[in-house]
Amino acid sequence: MSVVALIPSRGPAGGTRMGGGKDARILGGFPLMAWTIRHAIESGIFDDVFVVVADRGYASLAKSYGAKVLERPDYTLGSRSPDISWVSWALDGLGGGHDSFSILRVTSPFRSASDIRGAWFKFKNNYGADSLRTVKKVSEHPGKMWVVRQDRLLPLLPMGPEGLPWHSMPTQEIFDCYVQTAGMEFARTNRVLETGTIAGSVVVPYVVEGPAALDINTMHDFRLAEEIVKEGKASLPERWV
Repeated sequence: MSVVALIPSRGPAGGTRMGGGKDARILGGFPLMAWTIRHAIESGIFDDVFVVVADRGYASLAKSYGAKVLERPDYTLGSRSPDISWVSWALDGLGGGHDSFSILRVTSPFRSASDIRGAWFKFKNNYGADSLRTVKKVSEHPGKMWVVRQDRLLPLLPMGPEGLPWHSMPTQEIFDCYVQTAGMEFARTNRVLETGTIAGSVVVPYVVEGPAALDINTMHDFRLAEEIVKEGKASLPERWV
């Protein structure tokens, strides 16, 4: 089964919550983009690793770390543009020669080559799955969340065990709940094109924790990432350093 890696980049316009230019921000001596490229190549599972870029400078940066480049059209660059717009464009441009693809986002630099291999092994052997994505266990449970309506609190999840709502149960007794991370998505090309979504209908989980579960969306997240690198809890593959 052939699989291609797609690493999206919006160039200097990306990462507005961090002042822009997130993909090129230096983490542990390397641009953030380099972490994802190197781990993808090191995993050894991809036929090709592409960065889908919007800026020629970022295209050169991607190539310098070993990736190939696809220059994405303007209509895929809006902050609210759905992923399916650039994914379907990229897959069409590659000629449909890959059974599966993976989206690897630069905001998850500590998803390792080993994580990528583990997720791919789980996905490719689960023939009933349209896609796989990384998730982490939530720290703030939706069973304890509320919405405000006309100055009244209403539970987000009103249903619970008979006689006791979720919000009144000990957190450790509530069902496990997970939130998606930016780490990885794998999907079967034909199912995505048929359903018009990047996930299809049947999605399987790959649970991550620790540094691999960190998504960098704010400067606070980036400072946490810097601490992780400084403490030696995550690094690039040794042969790439």
